Amino acid sequence: MAQQHGAQPQAPQQQQLYPPPPPFYRLYRADADGSAERPLPPLPPPAVTGEYQQFGIADSTEVVLPPLTGRQLYEVKPDGSIDFKGELLALHRELAANLVELLSVLVEKPSLWARQARVAAAVENTSAVLRNMQQLCNLMRPVQARHTLLHTLGAEVEERRRAAQELRDRVAQADAALSGSAEQLAAAAAALRQAAEEGMAANGGS
Repeated sequence: MAQQHGAQPQAPQQQQLYPPPPPFYRLYRADADGSAERPLPPLPPPAVTGEYQQFGIADSTEVVLPPLTGRQLYEVKPDGSIDFKGELLALHRELAANLVELLSVLVEKPSLWARQARVAAAVENTSAVLRNMQQLCNLMRPVQARHTLLHTLGAEVEERRRAAQELRDRVAQADAALSGSAEQLAAAAAALRQAAEEGMAANGGS
C-alpha cells in the first residue's frame, strides 16, 4: 500500500502530429558542389523550340502544312473553299480505275509490265492521286478539329441538360410525395381529434 501511494504518476507521452519521413531520404543529397555520393537525378531537359536535328535531318517544332509535290488534281473554288467530300470521292474513283489498269496489265503480260508506257503512266497517276488525297486530308485537319470540338461540346451540353431534367423530375417526385404525406398527416390528425372529441362527449354523457 505504501509503495502504491509513493509512486509518482507517469507523464503522458507526447506524440508527433505527423510521422517522420522514411529513412531512405538520407541516401540522396542535393549538394551544390556536386560532392554527394548519391546526388539527385538530373532535371528533364527543357522543351525543344524551333529547329532541331533528328537522325541527321533538320526539323522544326512549328506545325507547317507540307506543300503538294506534283500536279494538283482537286479543284479550289474562287472563294478559296474546297468540296472535300466531292473531291475525295472523285480521287477515290480515279485511284480505283488506275489500280484496275495496273492489275489488267499485270494479268495480261506480267513479264513486260514494267516496260510498257501505260504502266508507267498508271503508276505516276496513282502516285499523284495518293499525294492529292493526302494533301486534302491534311487540309481537312482544322475542319476535323473544329467539328470534333463542336461534337464534344454538344455532347456535354446534352448531358448537362439531361442531368438537369433528371434533377427536376426528382424534385417533382419529392414534392408530390411530401404533399401526399402532408395530406395524410392532416387527415390522421383530424381523425384523432374527432375520436378524442367523441370520447370526451361519451365520458361527459355517462
